[in-house]
Amino acid sequence: MKKTLSPIQEDIVNTSGNIIVKASAGTGKTHTMVTKIEKDIADNKSHKVIAAITFTIKAAGEIRDRLPAISEDHFIGTNNSFAIEEIIKPFMKDVYGQDYDKEMGTDYEVKIEDYEDGIREIAESGIIASLKDSKENFIFKLALDIVKHSFACREFLKSKYFKIYVDEYQDCDKDMHAFFMYLCDELEIHTFVVGDSKQSIYMWRGAYPQAFESIWKMPNFDKKFMGENFRSCAAIQNYSNMLCKETRTLIRDIEDVSSVELVFTNSRDWPRDILNELDLRKKTAVLRYSNDSARAVAELLSDDTVEFIYVPTPPIASITTNTAWLYTAIASFFIIKTYSVYDIIQVIPDEAVGYKSLKKNIQAHLDKISETLDAKNEEDFMNKVKSLADYLGYETKDIHLKKLYKTIIDENNHYYFLQDSIQNISMTFHSSKGLEFDQVVLFAEDYGLDSEDSIYNHYVAATRAKEKIIIVHLGEWKDRKFYSSLKNIISTVPNIERGIAGFLRIVPTTY
Repeated sequence: MKKTLSPIQEDIVNTSGNIIVKASAGTGKTHTMVTKIEKDIADNKSHKVIAAITFTIKAAGEIRDRLPAISEDHFIGTNNSFAIEEIIKPFMKDVYGQDYDKEMGTDYEVKIEDYEDGIREIAESGIIASLKDSKENFIFKLALDIVKHSFACREFLKSKYFKIYVDEYQDCDKDMHAFFMYLCDELEIHTFVVGDSKQSIYMWRGAYPQAFESIWKMPNFDKKFMGENFRSCAAIQNYSNMLCKETRTLIRDIEDVSSVELVFTNSRDWPRDILNELDLRKKTAVLRYSNDSARAVAELLSDDTVEFIYVPTPPIASITTNTAWLYTAIASFFIIKTYSVYDIIQVIPDEAVGYKSLKKNIQAHLDKISETLDAKNEEDFMNKVKSLADYLGYETKDIHLKKLYKTIIDENNHYYFLQDSIQNISMTFHSSKGLEFDQVVLFAEDYGLDSEDSIYNHYVAATRAKEKIIIVHLGEWKDRKFYSSLKNIISTVPNIERGIAGFLRIVPTTY
């Protein structure tokens, strides 16, 4: 049964033309966007299609799963795949010459010095690489250059797409923003962008939330704001809304703030004190800034009666070639009991072989790979995976095959694929984006709250919680900095007379 729409969600779905949506955490952003895509496709009377563009394969898969009935002609994929598959590969030769009428593939582990170096790399190896300066985006610089200088490319895009939807726009960098605005302003393709500057936690790698804010000021975009958090309880909504100026109008007058606790403890007794505050029947996440801290916390919280599982990022997560999907699919097949050969078939980007023989042949390859895992023979494993990749038309690298082998052999990496079944989890807050938990444990020392970055990080971490937030204060200088900054933020909130007690409960323990 489909979820009903709130008044603002219904307004967004029924608004035509260019739209920008500010969507705070827990407001039903994906549901709204998918519902709008469905309606726009139903209302479209031309041959044109839509492009739904996301930052991750996982997010694209979620949208695709919610739109099972739409035609394969529509594009649902990542930012990079849109720029590469729709623009760079088919039209680069129009701008740079016939030397670029060739097979191309991505490998972001190959680093280039500058734009010209990237063009040469494609000519010499067919590899679309990434710039050493992580805040510069070679793919989107190239895509925009091609669109600007290829008449055929511009006509193709205008004749194919009637609307482009861009998710998590606050994570776009300057080059992505320039590209999407060119498609909107110059090619006049209607554009729907949704995002939230408060959830921008990737500025360190080039995200430019100011781009999202600049669209908010453009006269050719209808502006919509989704602020009602359907995920979190009232106290958590108030606490998270207090952190950022734009959401403070949503703060409500509530008496019970006990769902947000600041626990004063110390470095020796904090595990006991925190466990006393948790309902261990509920799904709980500890979110830390670093992987090392997340690992250490899981060990300290686990004993004979309770277990917290540290979820690391598996080795294959760093692979960015065209074959990355296959490594993930193979790992999922051997780690997740319910993952079958049919699931692998569903995620093949371009099914180039006949379906009747596809299942049988892939299964035969997987059986051979399984034998190498049983024998713990890494070299044979790599050869068998390479054979499957060759069959499907994908290239492999030994360094990536070794990462895949380690991902499957090391059982600690399995937790990444089995997160839904884990009761108590410990991970970085960067990895938690898009997830939700009944209870969330945070550490004051991870958030100085004295910069935009730190406030956004804390906002994202806090809004993962549905029922309870526990913030651990260990009494060190970083903890005191958090507390001081938090009080300063609260002091600027209008019409709040109770100070910090109006947003959270102080729990004095052994500190």
